[in-house]
Amino acid sequence: MKDLQKLNSAVALMVNQDAFGKTANGLQEALSHSSEPFVWSVIDLNSIQIELPQKIKSCWIFVLKKDVPSGCHYHPNSVQHMVMIKGQGTSRVAEKSKRIVQFGSANALEDVWYVIGESVPHEFFPENEDMIVVSFHTCEADQLEEIACDTGEKRLYESR
Repeated sequence: MKDLQKLNSAVALMVNQDAFGKTANGLQEALSHSSEPFVWSVIDLNSIQIELPQKIKSCWIFVLKKDVPSGCHYHPNSVQHMVMIKGQGTSRVAEKSKRIVQFGSANALEDVWYVIGESVPHEFFPENEDMIVVSFHTCEADQLEEIACDTGEKRLYESR
């Protein structure tokens, strides 16, 4: 719970910075010209002027295309801590589906944050508008590996 409180405080600080808005807007523009279901940018942890949990090694902003599933995948080498900043939709994590609760809501942190263990399949289903999420990982940005559930195809996010 203490880790989620730290991450929640970090995101509260981040989303009010001009750099966050500029990055998110740039990603939305890039997504509008992309055939991919989502695009991303890595955030320098040193730019987050608040203490993060020790196990956090990278931070990302993802923008997921409206009405397009993210694709079922998992990360064999990282625990993912994710929160939705803007948008609406549903999630499926380890075969459990639920509505995504937006950051800043009055709900408990456990209802707003996703903590997705290593190798746990997950997929997100944005509805009606692009979805903006912040995701923290327990591996370095250049080591984040994704494996597609249906094909087993592997990719490193920062090696494209």
